[in-house]
Amino acid sequence: MINLPRLINYAALPVLLVATWLGLQWPWGLVFLWWAVPSIRSGQAFLIDTVNREADPLLFWTVTVLWVVFGGLMVTADIAPAVYPAWLV
Repeated sequence: MINLPRLINYAALPVLLVATWLGLQWPWGLVFLWWAVPSIRSGQAFLIDTVNREADPLLFWTVTVLWVVFGGLMVTADIAPAVYPAWLV
C-alpha cells in the first residue's frame, strides 16, 4: 500500500529545492499557507517546539498568522509582483 503523505513529502523536497535554486518564492509561500491549515485545525503550531493554542494562545496565533502573512507575501511576490507592496522590496 502506498503511503500518500510520505510520497508527497518525498516529492515536495526536490520541488522546493529546485524552486529555491530558480529563485521562486511561491512554492515556499504555499508551504507556509499549508502549515497554517493543520495548525488551526489541531490547535498546535511548531516553532522551535510545540505551541499549543490552549496553553499559549497569543504565541500560537502570532505564529499561525505570520505563516499566513508570509505565505501570502511570497505567493504575491511571484504571481502578482505589481500588487506586491513596494516597501517590502
